[in-house]
Amino acid sequence: MKYLHHTFREALADESNCLFEDGVLYIRHRTFTPVDIVDMCARADGSNLVFDELFTDWLNEWKERQCEEAERILDEYEQRDRFQRLVEAKEGGFLVPFVGAGLSIPSGYPSWTVFLHRVRRESTISEDDLDALLTVGRYEDAAQCLADALGAGFNEILENCFAVRRTVSGAVGLLPYLFTGPVITTNFDTVLERVYDAAEQPFSIILSGVESKRYRITSREHPHLLLKLHGQADTCQGRVLTTHEYDTHYADDATLKNIVKLLYDQNQFLFLGCSLGVDRLLKACKEHVADVGHDNLPKHYAFLSAPESYRDRVARKSQLADCHIYPIWYSGDHDESITALLIKLHKDAK
Repeated sequence: MKYLHHTFREALADESNCLFEDGVLYIRHRTFTPVDIVDMCARADGSNLVFDELFTDWLNEWKERQCEEAERILDEYEQRDRFQRLVEAKEGGFLVPFVGAGLSIPSGYPSWTVFLHRVRRESTISEDDLDALLTVGRYEDAAQCLADALGAGFNEILENCFAVRRTVSGAVGLLPYLFTGPVITTNFDTVLERVYDAAEQPFSIILSGVESKRYRITSREHPHLLLKLHGQADTCQGRVLTTHEYDTHYADDATLKNIVKLLYDQNQFLFLGCSLGVDRLLKACKEHVADVGHDNLPKHYAFLSAPESYRDRVARKSQLADCHIYPIWYSGDHDESITALLIKLHKDAK
């Protein structure tokens, strides 16, 4: 019946045989989504020129929208000049991402507040007692309280939460396309390792916890390294989370405190997904700036959610300036705003 193929092709154009409705193409009894149709264009060798063409067109439009949003953010708080200085730091090869928990939240990992409340439900600690510590920013004391109450069970809960491999999502996926040198994090999860592996830019070496003391020597041979300052989820060796662990690793002559000073001297950080509240890391930075002087250290930057009032923004900016950190505020969704700013940074940095 091949002689009827031509007739059938003509019949397909008839409305009774073909209908497009709500994003779905109906051809007689078969249905096709746009993705189905594009995938059918793949060649035997796996290449798909139609997909490539459509993706490139979509990507250019998406980048343009991100840059427009970034410009809106910069204009809202009159930050174009500061952002330009950030661009220059990136062009000079001095900019290093310092990644906090906020960049892992879109991938399904909890914030520290959510995690500690989750752990509390496994303990006899009351919600009021935990909230009393968290409200005043005493996160390490809250972690210590829970660790004392649960013993080895605390470590097991932490490992289950942060060592599990979840689907990576969000702005963190852009980092391999902007930063090919060292990456610093206090996160316990493996999001950064997997993001860079997926982009075919695996870290040449990963230093975790107490291994950070090898940074000065190792970074010369392995400039593209990941430094996990506070350790990893699957071991408590060298981990920094509880009061006792902070006391050990951030004492005056402790390894981590000295490494933080070294990093602060040699790089310009871009803090991403970091709350930059009251913690030992920020205290160590502040003390180092006070000892060495602002004029003798490079400036550091942070993408941060803007406090609602002008007075609060001024106060927050002053606190950060003591650490030689200068904020680029945004007021929208955390991950979407960081995505827009990173895309503009990628576009503007030559």
